[in-house]
Amino acid sequence: MERLTVKDFLNSIAHRAELAIVATTSSLQEVVRAMLKGQRRRIVYVADSGGKLKGAISLDDLKDVIFRYYLNGRIWDALVVTEHVAELFACEKAEDLMDATPSVCREHEQLRDASTRTIDRNVINMPVIDHKAR
Repeated sequence: MERLTVKDFLNSIAHRAELAIVATTSSLQEVVRAMLKGQRRRIVYVADSGGKLKGAISLDDLKDVIFRYYLNGRIWDALVVTEHVAELFACEKAEDLMDATPSVCREHEQLRDASTRTIDRNVINMPVIDHKAR
């Protein structure tokens, strides 16, 4: 593991899960669909039209926006939450909610360093990007 790069490690894996990726202009409804597609994921990555990573949206981020909407008094009756959340998810964009500074690792860096950073930052998901941030 001393000299193994992140790219070497990833190339050694027989099956890699497809990442959930949406555009910066995607609605939160599209974010939820991407999260639920295939293997259910707790995170969706946001990329620009060139495929460059711009941010990430976690399931916790989505829960926070729902409860913030509710707690700000925009919804008076808890029974109509679904209707208002659907409206919110159709209007808000991924770029409005995303964390624009997710922890990342680069494919050329040492696996040991990336693993250490994952532990130090207490993150479960860390996207691997190339020299063009894709």
